[in-house]
Amino acid sequence: MLRVVLTFMMFVLLGASGAGADETMKRIKSDGKITVATEAAFKPFEYVEDGKIVGFGSDLLVEVVSDLGVKVEQLDLPFQGILAGLAAGQYDMVATSVAINPDRAKTYAFSRPFGAISNVIVVAADNDKVNSTSDLNGLVVGSQLGSSTEAVAREINDGLKAADGDGFSDLRLYQTFPDTAFALRSGQVDAIVIGSVSAGEFMAASPDTFRVAAKYGDPVYLSWVVRPDATELLNSLNATISRLADSGKLYEMQEKWIGIRSDSPADGYLPEGAIQSQ
Repeated sequence: MLRVVLTFMMFVLLGASGAGADETMKRIKSDGKITVATEAAFKPFEYVEDGKIVGFGSDLLVEVVSDLGVKVEQLDLPFQGILAGLAAGQYDMVATSVAINPDRAKTYAFSRPFGAISNVIVVAADNDKVNSTSDLNGLVVGSQLGSSTEAVAREINDGLKAADGDGFSDLRLYQTFPDTAFALRSGQVDAIVIGSVSAGEFMAASPDTFRVAAKYGDPVYLSWVVRPDATELLNSLNATISRLADSGKLYEMQEKWIGIRSDSPADGYLPEGAIQSQ
């Protein structure tokens, strides 16, 4: 009897799983509405201004919803628990910037990345002598005290010395990232090591003042998330991002909101063991 019950339960679960492959998109089309969850606290990707959610993600969401041909209900929720809420079926998609990592990819399906966060080396716009990390030998470099990019700067310095270079002539650390930008603008340092999002803010606020000379390390790709069985929704989302990338509009949106362009690979962005690769 127990075996019969277990077999029946497995049949029900498998049947529900198979049916779920089309249920998300069917419901979206039937209701004429997609419900998405956003944590509007990650400027410039998504944040609240004058009571409205704005940013890069808002522009992208307009494109996604237009291609779907439906209206949108957007929930502003804390990031903690936002993916669990998706898994529980509380909304159809997480439309907030989520970094792709191996643990998350084992449970959730990620769209084609629409941007990336990288460690970058920023110099004055008229400095044409620094184009790689090796060009930092003998220069004064700045970063933020206690930040992840301080550790990156030290790693770069150690690597230069290990390659029989001089390394930095000095590493100067500042309290905030805006302080590093001021130090670079005023000539206190020759280059700064910061995150690409911070670099984009500086460059957007002071056009023609700074430029990204080089990137260091692997980028962290940003994506939106759906349940693994929402394959039609994922395909539609990917098609929108690909359309925008192919036309160049995606990169115009990046420059508008983030200040710099970043990669949007069409493949190779999923870590080993990702559920959507199985």
